[in-house]
Amino acid sequence: MADIPFTSNHLLPVTGTALVVALCVYRASEFRKLNHIPSVGSPGLLGSYWTAFKSLTDSSKIVQEGYNKYKMGAFKVPNLGHWVVVLNRNHVNDIVSASDKELSFHAAIEDYVRPAYTFGPQITHDAYHYSIMKSQLTHNLSAILPDVADEIAAALDEIVDLTEKEWKCVPVLETVEKVACRASNRAFVGYPLCRDSDWIELNTQLTNAIIKEGLLLSLFPNFVMPLAAKFATKTANRVKRGARHLAPIITERLKHMKEYGKQWNDKPDDFLQWCLDEGKETSADLLAARMFAINFAAIHTSSNTFAQALYCLAANPQYIQSLREEVQTTLGKDGWTKEALSKLRKVESFLKETQRFEGNASLGVKRRALKDITLSDGTLIPKGTYLCVASHAIHRDPHVYEDPDVFDPYRYTKLQDKQGDGSRHQLVAVSPESLMFGIGKAVCPGRFFAAMMLKLMFVHIILSYDLKLGDVSCPASVCMGPAIVANPSADAMIRRRCDEQFC
Repeated sequence: MADIPFTSNHLLPVTGTALVVALCVYRASEFRKLNHIPSVGSPGLLGSYWTAFKSLTDSSKIVQEGYNKYKMGAFKVPNLGHWVVVLNRNHVNDIVSASDKELSFHAAIEDYVRPAYTFGPQITHDAYHYSIMKSQLTHNLSAILPDVADEIAAALDEIVDLTEKEWKCVPVLETVEKVACRASNRAFVGYPLCRDSDWIELNTQLTNAIIKEGLLLSLFPNFVMPLAAKFATKTANRVKRGARHLAPIITERLKHMKEYGKQWNDKPDDFLQWCLDEGKETSADLLAARMFAINFAAIHTSSNTFAQALYCLAANPQYIQSLREEVQTTLGKDGWTKEALSKLRKVESFLKETQRFEGNASLGVKRRALKDITLSDGTLIPKGTYLCVASHAIHRDPHVYEDPDVFDPYRYTKLQDKQGDGSRHQLVAVSPESLMFGIGKAVCPGRFFAAMMLKLMFVHIILSYDLKLGDVSCPASVCMGPAIVANPSADAMIRRRCDEQFC
């Protein structure tokens, strides 16, 4: 009998079958290790995959089911790659007190976005940009605020492109992403690159690209990940495209650094320059990947919350006048300053209530156990387990918040007045009841910049534009896996402000 040649046509189905078998074996093994923790969703191995598939668009409902059923205990939910143990509010202190060698944020993120492959290995080997966020970016907010405010005004003017008295229907999330991208990059790479259409397109498309690529890579075992990444990601193309923009800027700045040292007249005060000052990377390719990592973290969070806030504002026009009066009074006295923004209590409460009510994730505070640990209630978490907190369910818990299913824009100003603690309910504040920016050692290092961005964008809308939804109700946010995002297909009506007697 003649030998049958084994060609590439045979390789794909054989490899695919092997991967499916390996995944099922891993899922069954993982299930046995976590058998002491109750599950949510359809029973059995095949049932877990059905639940995982449903969670791609219905994660909040599945997590809420577990939260309601198991009260303050832990439970587990499946995703396509593995099980996730979901913790409740009484477990948050366990996460906060655990060391990075016990519960790791970075190890958990590895599974969701695979940064070594979607950005580049240097991003995980030396994440020095985190320390820059905590130090230079946060400490320089006052200095960069005027430029960011200027960019927001210019971006809204150009992108919305209104004529006088005209009501115009705009795609909210798409518009907001472009404004947030331009404003953020004014602080990241400076003017004029922050207005370059190709740079803006590259970075606004980044979030969806990275999440899709990370999800696809999570289906492959680690030993084939390098090979899979060559076909499943467009990292090399992204970096090459970004480097073309950064190369001439970097060359010019390095020339000035060589000639003048650490300081010179008109030295840029942006994230790219702070990276160059670190002296760790001078390659346009490496710094392009670094800027992508910063943009990925910043733009999605800011644009999503801002879009949700605009929907809530348009759906609740009765609050616009009081917000406008606060902004006009405060800015009239203190100008466009960091100090003025800190006094906008109603604006801050509106934004924080939007985060609480709409949410940004059904599962937050991601961690991975690097060793066996036992929680304070006696629950054993085996090494390798992925952990999350049911953050959105906590934010809508009637035992935590009064009337949690009601959007109360001044909820946090009332809590501040009642409790006499202004800092506890600020937009950037975190606690077991307020997990929008995470908590513990891995709390979002860029949250102060994100809060400044949100306030500036919101204030510009309040001062310069009128907003309405027209004949539609407030569009609900949607689930995309564990993420909760502003409805991407919803529109709103917007026009330039004018005196009522003339409009």
